[in-house]
Amino acid sequence: MSRIRSLILVISAFLFILCISSTAAMAQDNGRIATGDINGRISLDETQKADSESSDTADVGEKASSDAPSAKAENTPPPQKRYSLDDDDEEADEDTSPKAVTAKPAADENSRVKGHGLQLAVNFLGMPDGVFDIWFSHHGSSWDGVVNMGFNLDYFLRFKAPCEMRFSLGWNNARTGSAYWLDKRYDDRPHLADYIVNKYHVLSLEVAAYHVVSIIDEIAFYYGGGGWGGIVMGDARGYAIRSACAEGMGVSNKCPHEPGSVKLTQMPDFFGFVTVTLGFKFTLWDVMTIRAEGGFKGYLYGQLGLGVEF
Repeated sequence: MSRIRSLILVISAFLFILCISSTAAMAQDNGRIATGDINGRISLDETQKADSESSDTADVGEKASSDAPSAKAENTPPPQKRYSLDDDDEEADEDTSPKAVTAKPAADENSRVKGHGLQLAVNFLGMPDGVFDIWFSHHGSSWDGVVNMGFNLDYFLRFKAPCEMRFSLGWNNARTGSAYWLDKRYDDRPHLADYIVNKYHVLSLEVAAYHVVSIIDEIAFYYGGGGWGGIVMGDARGYAIRSACAEGMGVSNKCPHEPGSVKLTQMPDFFGFVTVTLGFKFTLWDVMTIRAEGGFKGYLYGQLGLGVEF
């Protein structure tokens, strides 16, 4: 019995010791778990706190960065443009300052001149017989198979207002058909008639002003007048009519004249007259012009000219 009791006591002691060891091990494991949970919570809290702090720091940084440009703009001097030799050349070639931009238009506005023109023209002219009838009872005519032509070199000054000025250098024939001429004062003395061979021509300068009426862009009508003066060149020679013929037939171109002649001196060396002009101007390609005009310059004339405008 005592042995059985001793064995039971040994087994009981062993189980007690085993139970205590298991309990201690479990307690240690539970402590580790609890410690891990606490540490995890602490780490999580610290992480959240750090995230919160970093978020606050970011908000503060964004606010500071949003305020920084204005402060920097106030305190930072404006950037200076870097220049190079090429930039200087470009600025020298193209000045865009207000003064430079407005200076040229102001000059253009003050100018009344629109442009200029040059023209070479051919003239056809003749004297009305009625003009000669004033002084002569018998005379020759510029229409007696005589083609009187002339040439003009014209310069036109065109204005912004619808008008032009013309300056012309011209050369024109002033001939009449060879015939007997008798002054009206000697109408009752036909033997005083002279057979006149006229070879006059005139070198002249003319100044005129025209008002221009635009019909369409390419066609304009103009009218105006001025005056001309010129040097009379060439001569006219007179041959006396044979008295016997003149007494029988009167002054007739059928009568022969005497062989001898004299140079007529009644024509002045300088001559001039006022001008009246009507014409049309045709513009081609905005540059070329064709002018057709006519009028009176002390004689009737027609003119056809070809020129340029610029």
